[in-house]
Amino acid sequence: MFVHERRRVAALQGAKVHNSTTLPRIDLPALVRAAAMAACAVGVGVWGALLLAPTPSQLPPALDVSAAAPRDTAAVAQWFGGAALRVRVVASGIIAGEDGFGAALLSIDGGPPRAYRVGQTLAPGVTLHAVGPTSVAIAQDGAIENVAVPASPHARVRGFVPVPVVSSRQP
Repeated sequence: MFVHERRRVAALQGAKVHNSTTLPRIDLPALVRAAAMAACAVGVGVWGALLLAPTPSQLPPALDVSAAAPRDTAAVAQWFGGAALRVRVVASGIIAGEDGFGAALLSIDGGPPRAYRVGQTLAPGVTLHAVGPTSVAIAQDGAIENVAVPASPHARVRGFVPVPVVSSRQP
């Protein structure tokens, strides 16, 4: 009863009395706000370190793409009794100029047809040497081989094509 009397007297006098059994209240919105601000500060710090870090002037040797030069396997092929394997080239279409330059639609070793220009490498050791009106020249291991384009009945139209006249009048 003594505690209740003391509170009543303090209330009448306008003073606050603290009870030792009550815990201080935690302000939950302020705690969440402080955690969010800390997370933002950490995010800004991490991204700032990543974006403002100096870039290396050279790639490490293991990642340098220019260091991987194509290797010539002709010497190894001669050890096993012959020249390098021949590449099968099938010509599907051509766009030829008068000077031997142009482009060709070629299929390499049964793959899908792709467009190649004169001088472009088709496979290791194989280049498109020239494009003619009916064939392409392929340079393979120092030898030039002509590959003919199969004739298509719809490929060439010579001159005017006569069209039969159909009368719209009925007799």
